Amino acid sequence: MTLDPEYNFELRKLEARGVYWSLAAQVRAPVCDGGFALAQDEHGYWLAPPGCRQVSWTVDTPVVQDGEFDVSSQASRLLLKAEWALLSEPSSLLRLVNGSTGHDTLRAGDAHTSVLGATPAAQGHWQLPASDSAPEFFIVGTPRIEPRQVGDFSVRYVADDWPRVGRLELLSAHEKALRYLGEVVYGAAEVPENARSLMVVWVGIDAQHGRAGGAAGERSFLANYVIGDAANARHHRAATFMILAHEQFHQLANARRGQLPALPAWVNESLAQYYGLRAMHRAIDDEVAVARLTQRFIAPSRPVEHRFAEIEALFASDRPRALELAYHQGAAFWSELDRTLQMVSGGKTTLDQYIPGLLQMTFPEDGRLPDAFLAQLREWKDPRVEHVISDYL
Repeated sequence: MTLDPEYNFELRKLEARGVYWSLAAQVRAPVCDGGFALAQDEHGYWLAPPGCRQVSWTVDTPVVQDGEFDVSSQASRLLLKAEWALLSEPSSLLRLVNGSTGHDTLRAGDAHTSVLGATPAAQGHWQLPASDSAPEFFIVGTPRIEPRQVGDFSVRYVADDWPRVGRLELLSAHEKALRYLGEVVYGAAEVPENARSLMVVWVGIDAQHGRAGGAAGERSFLANYVIGDAANARHHRAATFMILAHEQFHQLANARRGQLPALPAWVNESLAQYYGLRAMHRAIDDEVAVARLTQRFIAPSRPVEHRFAEIEALFASDRPRALELAYHQGAAFWSELDRTLQMVSGGKTTLDQYIPGLLQMTFPEDGRLPDAFLAQLREWKDPRVEHVISDYL
């Protein structure tokens, strides 16, 4: 890999930014033009000396066999079966510390190498995210690409094994989920031009290596599907689409927020879980598997253990526990609120109609829901709505 930093006479610090999200760096032996090896400081930053015009390095890309790769690791890997490599921007690309504004691009270094990304830039270039944005993923090689138009979204699908993906009908199911979630997140608003181009990468994982994982980049999306356990295929398919739709909601909601501050963690995770379940229901035709999985997370009879502001604080001290509460108690709250809105409106109003506006609101720092959103709910002047609010908030 090669980086061409803006030429100047100052010391510049470079990083693989995923290290600070606990990803393992895959950058090896960076050198300046002329072969001068870069040093690292005590914080792990690579130091490009004054006058360095170009930095080159290799990416440690282990080979994985079929069914071994959990994409939630967000790591660069060479997929032997697929004959292409996944390139993870956060673990494998050196970026200028505090210097990546979203105008950086990635391109192949020679005519014999092909790179595929989510968002085209100049000819042969792909957009890199800003340093404060979600990660991005790329394909190095020449995979078969299936382009689809899904509402406002132009999607490039890539897979490690197209016959398997076809048998599981993954593309048509994802299209249904994306179409629904796009309507929920954007409502009547037009999807911005810079948010319409997406890339979805399907990678099989054997059941003995773990569950299906997912990773939502800024515009790229990685999704596992489970292979090798035919007896539980229906459950695995439902779980695959719950996880996929959960991550897809994150991606769309982040794009919808734009320059607004990130959502409180409990709001982000609980909404993604609830709408992941809703989108799963629309994406696959298996009422039994869908109902069984939904009931694992949404149980209105389960006692409320913490108010949501308490869960938000818990993300800093015990993230696994906070996530568990967001996925169960949080999803149950949105489900109960949705059910109650449908009940008091005689079936004319659902939670879906509130989400586009909610995603454009400013949230209090303590994790509470915005007063403007609560005021909208209280316009119903119905004790059943107030009961849901008081129970959970």
